[in-house]
Amino acid sequence: MPTPQISGTVAPGFESVRDEFARNFTDRDEQGAALAVTLNGERVVDLWGGPADPTTGRAWDGDTLQLIFSGSKGVLATALLLLVDRGAVELDKPVAHYWPEFAAKGKDGITVRQVVTFTARMPAVAAPLSQDDLGDPEAMAKLLADQEPESDSRAEGILYGPWATGWIIAEVIRRVDGRRLDRFFAEEIAGPLDVDVSFGITPEQEHRVARTEYGTGFREQFGGYFTSDDPLTQRIWQNPVPFPEDEEIWNGPARRFTLIPAANVYGSARGFAKLYGILAADAARPAEQEHTLLSRRLLDEARAPYVSKVDQLIDVPMVYGGGGYRLRTKARPTVDGDSFGHDGAGGSANQAWPRAAAGVSYVMNRLIALGPDDKRASSLVKAVSAAMTELGIGGGAR
Repeated sequence: MPTPQISGTVAPGFESVRDEFARNFTDRDEQGAALAVTLNGERVVDLWGGPADPTTGRAWDGDTLQLIFSGSKGVLATALLLLVDRGAVELDKPVAHYWPEFAAKGKDGITVRQVVTFTARMPAVAAPLSQDDLGDPEAMAKLLADQEPESDSRAEGILYGPWATGWIIAEVIRRVDGRRLDRFFAEEIAGPLDVDVSFGITPEQEHRVARTEYGTGFREQFGGYFTSDDPLTQRIWQNPVPFPEDEEIWNGPARRFTLIPAANVYGSARGFAKLYGILAADAARPAEQEHTLLSRRLLDEARAPYVSKVDQLIDVPMVYGGGGYRLRTKARPTVDGDSFGHDGAGGSANQAWPRAAAGVSYVMNRLIALGPDDKRASSLVKAVSAAMTELGIGGGAR
């Protein structure tokens, strides 16, 4: 494949990162993508290439917005933690303290921390759902309040699900603050910090959005999850199927113009890198210094390992910090044992690296199966880390 046109800039010492980014296109089935890295608030990598929409030929640019699927959960955790830092929410208090109806049917002891770390035995809505139901967070919250915790023994420890955590946390935020999650995030984080990230988009932003496409092995990686007759699998992975055979649902109004708290955050690589760079700098600064977004004390708690177990349903080892950030998975390298954020289905990676006070964002519009067949994000993370090591900057992939 010919070398693609790579646009953007890198600071001196990061030239090898540009080369690695180009290799994703020539060697790793990349279509359209962007990579941004900030150090102490300064952008040192700002790269993009390929088509944002291959059906029209519209090229990717530095402001292209990309949906990050479950990467949304890291942004969701950040919104929740802002209320924790302000004293409006306590992670170890029951959800029902803020949302009394949630106490029904034996859920009175489930804590906010358990929900955000997937240890609450609430991985999914039990009632049958359609694809259109996903964009009604208030209706989904009511269904979750009315159901019992999961009784299957495989729910012991960690049990990951694509949707339910988002609806519960979004309702806690709404009950405490009065605003919906999308408005709260826009008015309290994205707007004040000039971060190009949002829950859902407006019609006026649609011309900037990259078109999502299923790539090599993407749906196949889920194996029998989408067709299994196991009741627990059906509740989590078929109600509804997150990735229908036709990806058009992810390119239409049912996903773009709604609020799906755990799964429809959009942003530019620049925006995600800036957000996680702010968090990394806050996590690196002395506790007595004023923070930009979240306090050092809270970030120490939020990124300290809270649960490290294998999800017994999907057989994937997961590590979550006490505030809901994913710390590492088999599919993503960690950096100095020190990164936090959340990866997303199909390959995206958005991370804070506190020791380097760095934010790293890789986003792309071709979804490929996570694991050994998708080396795009891991190769970039290693290249960025190696460049920092050469420059004597904190960090280093392992």
